[in-house]
Amino acid sequence: MKKIVILLVLLVAIVGTAYFQSSKRNSRLNRSVMNVKLRELLFPEFDINGIKKIRIKEEKSETTLAVQNDTWVVLERAGYPVEKEKLQTALLSLKYEKIKGGRHIGKDSWSKVGVNSPGNATATGVGTLVELFDEKDKLKYSFVLGGQVNSSGGSNNDQMQMFGGPKGNRFIRIQGEDTIWEINDQLPDLVTKPDAWLAKGFFDVQRLKSVEVIAAKPADSWKATRADDKGDFNLEGAGPGESIDAGKVSLGSLLSSSTFNDVLSKDKAAATMKDAVKAKLVTFDGFTYNIQAVKLAGQGEGDKYYLTMRVTADLPKERAAVKDEKPEDKKKNDEAFAEEKKKLEEKLANEKRFEGWVYEVTEYTVSSLLKKRSEILAAPSPAKQQPPAAGGNSSPSGLPDIKKMIPGLNMVQPPAGPSSSAAPAVPAANPVPPISTTTPAVPLPAAPKPELKPTPAPEANPVTGDKPAKPAADAPK
Repeated sequence: MKKIVILLVLLVAIVGTAYFQSSKRNSRLNRSVMNVKLRELLFPEFDINGIKKIRIKEEKSETTLAVQNDTWVVLERAGYPVEKEKLQTALLSLKYEKIKGGRHIGKDSWSKVGVNSPGNATATGVGTLVELFDEKDKLKYSFVLGGQVNSSGGSNNDQMQMFGGPKGNRFIRIQGEDTIWEINDQLPDLVTKPDAWLAKGFFDVQRLKSVEVIAAKPADSWKATRADDKGDFNLEGAGPGESIDAGKVSLGSLLSSSTFNDVLSKDKAAATMKDAVKAKLVTFDGFTYNIQAVKLAGQGEGDKYYLTMRVTADLPKERAAVKDEKPEDKKKNDEAFAEEKKKLEEKLANEKRFEGWVYEVTEYTVSSLLKKRSEILAAPSPAKQQPPAAGGNSSPSGLPDIKKMIPGLNMVQPPAGPSSSAAPAVPAANPVPPISTTTPAVPLPAAPKPELKPTPAPEANPVTGDKPAKPAADAPK
């Protein structure tokens, strides 16, 4: 009993000490707020146009965005263009970010609010380091995004991860300042995943006219065309009964409004696309897309699908003349033609930017191009049952075949008439005597004998056949 009491006392002492230390730390954090001189903006003189490179780093990942040839690109993706809207949102958020609070926290307590810099193997409470450079690669701004501010003044990183992101104020430590600031905007765009920064605009195949797939084996290749952009696709060189199963391939919307997940660097293109299927897509607007697509077995992450593209366009330079066209109609039609021509030229110039890259796409995006000819055909219709030939020995429908019931029974064909053109049968060298069967006669039941009645006497009643009664002796005459 004494041991239990001693253990309980020790437990209470430990809990009380922990609570006291926590209260002391939180009290110190909260008291430090009173000694901080606040300002309105986090970066009072933030120059967006002066930023030419951004590096975002965590413990296990890093992303670098930089200006190359007047275009923001992702260096970890071999210079692929950055999503402009996402970058602008992030920079504008930094320029106009307001301070909600601040406190003096010693370096030994940085881990408690998650503002330690990544790269220190012994540090805990590591945040996200963001560095911004000017055109001369000089560091202009450097800060660490920390954890969420909880009710006691400390950080609550577990809650941030559990609910998909921080709620409420967030800690941020600016290099060169001894104050840990609190901001309301969580700056969610500043992430370290390179694929999250990629410009996801993509080429868009519209009004598809023909699809030609060139597989490694000629038997697996196929081509489908249609007469107009609303019609169905027909298989070129189709054999009897062959047609395309629209449920197996989706050609009308092939590579229309498509997108991608990630981009491989160009030095990996040759190895990745080594066994790719080639395809040629032609549109009614004169665009030709030369596509390569391949499926690669994934290593513990599922299969991967890759695509690369080149595009050309044969656009008319002038509108075809129309006979007896009125001047007012000609002007209107010429303006419409010029507007459409300009739109198609801009589309070609934009889609040229996507040439040569190797894109990781979804299975649905390229599944139709990876199918063999035999895999796109509709199932053949069930064959109709042919009627028996005239004069054959087949039994009527629904009746058993008597030849199968009696082994050795040969049905004797009637001899051909004089007008028959059939050649006379040649007897065999050693004819085998036919096996004949005799069926015993079955007696028919005797017909019932008719009942013979005697002819009635003349004086008899012709109806009943009875004679009339004799008159009585005493009857009056």
